[in-house]
Amino acid sequence: MDTRPPKAVDQGAAVAAQIVAQRLETIRRHMPETLACIRDRAEHFGDEAYALVRRGLRGEPGCFYAVENGYVMGQPAGLPSGVLRDAAGFMVEMGCTHVCIWPERVWQGRAAGQDGGGQHGAD
Repeated sequence: MDTRPPKAVDQGAAVAAQIVAQRLETIRRHMPETLACIRDRAEHFGDEAYALVRRGLRGEPGCFYAVENGYVMGQPAGLPSGVLRDAAGFMVEMGCTHVCIWPERVWQGRAAGQDGGGQHGAD
């Protein structure tokens, strides 16, 4: 039970909302492929995709994680820091332009008739 006075709770929520808004603006301005992925998931999975993005931007692990143009948004799903460091290194070495990581159920929400995988289908 939160025993802080109501004003303190409201201020904390306002600050968290402001931080999420700033991070969303960064995605809009500097992460076009990530933004396209978010919109695609919302089209196929519904509004929960947007909720998962906001939860990830608040720091909740396993909801949403994206890397593009030197920006990192969201929270990875419990991977050890060494694995994340190696993955980031591989992204640079392989010339990967962006990565979006979602819970598996978001990808299962694809429209009927589409194969799994990315833009080019299952690889």
